[in-house]
Amino acid sequence: MASKDVEQGDPVKVAAQDDWTSVLLLSGAWSCAFSIFSSAVATLSLAVTNTAPEGLETLPLSLALILQGLANLVLPSFKRRLGLKGTYILGVCLGMVACGLLVLGSYLLEFSIQCIGAALLGYSLGHAQNYRFGAVLLMPSSPAKAVSAVLFGGVLGSLVGPGVLPQAEPASHVSKRRIYMLGSCIFLVSLVLLLLVRFPTSHVTNGATDASVVTPPRGVLEILRQPSCIAAILSMAASYSIMLLLMAPTPVVMQQYYNHGYTPTTLTMMGHMFCMFAPSPMTGKLIPRFGSFKVIHAGLVFAIGTAVCLWLSSELWIFVVAMALLGFAWNFMFLAGTVLLNSTLKPAESSKIVAFAAPRIAKIGGPR
Repeated sequence: MASKDVEQGDPVKVAAQDDWTSVLLLSGAWSCAFSIFSSAVATLSLAVTNTAPEGLETLPLSLALILQGLANLVLPSFKRRLGLKGTYILGVCLGMVACGLLVLGSYLLEFSIQCIGAALLGYSLGHAQNYRFGAVLLMPSSPAKAVSAVLFGGVLGSLVGPGVLPQAEPASHVSKRRIYMLGSCIFLVSLVLLLLVRFPTSHVTNGATDASVVTPPRGVLEILRQPSCIAAILSMAASYSIMLLLMAPTPVVMQQYYNHGYTPTTLTMMGHMFCMFAPSPMTGKLIPRFGSFKVIHAGLVFAIGTAVCLWLSSELWIFVVAMALLGFAWNFMFLAGTVLLNSTLKPAESSKIVAFAAPRIAKIGGPR
């Protein structure tokens, strides 16, 4: 696919008809990417306990989450040069390099290398997170269903990531290097799936010109004057900041402060990841029925429930329930925010506004 300079007003190519096959391939690629990232969420803070300075055990994970957002700042540039498929493939290749650095850092007991690997892994996930916008181009008749279909791939990733991959390494092994070796293999599977995706090569033609496709994109300030656009960005930022503050330290807190075992900890994180994506088909139906704002409000209620549970007790079942509620909160707020943002944009404007918003989302959700 010839790359397009959306920053300069060139039209964005959308499919003439819905391509469910390519959307499902993107969902599978997202599942692979998220399985690796979710395993890192469940194990990365534990993997650096022997190398990290005191109090910095969550730094690699925080770097991964920040770089995940900052990746969107340069995505438009890569899309212009490499095209959409080339940009996604670049992200997969960087993910394989990241896994290699995490293995090398754990072998050399070098915290700095582990931090670089974690940051690069987060950056690669930033590419993968853009799959949902690629899916909208492949299924223009129903953006909510396209986004929910791709995010639903995270269900399998949530099971394979914290549930299966950590079992490749005995609990007594702190390094977790086998997990990241398997991660490189999973990235190869993702690469194959992306190569099979058929991105559109022609504009929508229904006998009339689609003004939203050929009209040059508006400036960022003009787009941001829309209250719905600001609300969408704040919703996605809140979903990440709340999740980072409550989820990132959970594995360390469960094991080191409350003596919960390695397996219960990883299964708790698996439940959290599962609940981040399992509601996606339901959320995709709730948004057209009730509207994005009501779904976002429901997500905030789940987030409040998470805080209440964690305040009540440190029992294992409390952690399980709290992390499940946190997963629902993220799903409702992030998916509804994505659909709301898409409704305020023309096709050619998505890369521009995502590049503007993502670093600010990352900054809000950064380490405290």
